[in-house]
Amino acid sequence: MKNFFIIAIGLLLFTSCANYKDIPYFQNAAEVDLSQSASLYEMTIKPKDLLSIYVFSSDAVAAAPFNDLEPSPVDITQKRIYSYKGQSFHQYMVDNNGEIDFPIVGKIKLVGMSIPQANEAIKSKIVKYFKDEKDCMVNTYIDNYEVTVMGEVKSPQTFTTTRNKMAVLEALAKSGDMTIYGKRDCVKILREKADGEYEIHELDMRDANVLNSPYYYLQQRDIVYVEPNEVMVEESKIGTTTRLWLRGVSITLSLGSLLYRVLE
Repeated sequence: MKNFFIIAIGLLLFTSCANYKDIPYFQNAAEVDLSQSASLYEMTIKPKDLLSIYVFSSDAVAAAPFNDLEPSPVDITQKRIYSYKGQSFHQYMVDNNGEIDFPIVGKIKLVGMSIPQANEAIKSKIVKYFKDEKDCMVNTYIDNYEVTVMGEVKSPQTFTTTRNKMAVLEALAKSGDMTIYGKRDCVKILREKADGEYEIHELDMRDANVLNSPYYYLQQRDIVYVEPNEVMVEESKIGTTTRLWLRGVSITLSLGSLLYRVLE
């Protein structure tokens, strides 16, 4: 019976204990030079991005075709101004060639451009339709900036961000963080490149150098996958029922030992 209890305790410890050094993030933070992470991340446009494009001008009649809206004239104090009929703006899907089909001007290639660059590229095509170049402003937004987090996290999910910027750590936090069984030294980033080819990158979240990685910031439609560690794999072999039984035995032994010392 004594040998049985020893074996039971050994199995329990083997299946429930994780090595502490595998758990904390950024373990070497004091030793890492983070000067490389000082540059601001700039997201770029990719095929299959869904863009909302707003053209602003005091000349509402000139801007209306680019917003896919019809201006409605209103007279106020003998000054003729314009308001828009409707509230929705036109969205544009970036095709596999990296182009959008914009009203009046036709195809505009935006793939690989940052948002400010895309605004300037669109403006350069439409500015001739306005009386004053300064009276034309373009704002572009990516509406389907989605990130998927799966694997050993508390709440696997796909979510959309409107900030056009998200770090791996933020994505993990939105998913409730990694479980104790998540492999922190091998967080995989699955990314589709502009040519349709997929690539996989591995990040060690225990190493503060991850903040200097070009893959620390996620791109639209990236998939973050957290692998299970060895403890989780071994526990899955034993099974939930056996695991609970062993833990029950451990608790019983602990209580028995406590009572023995008290009553001795």
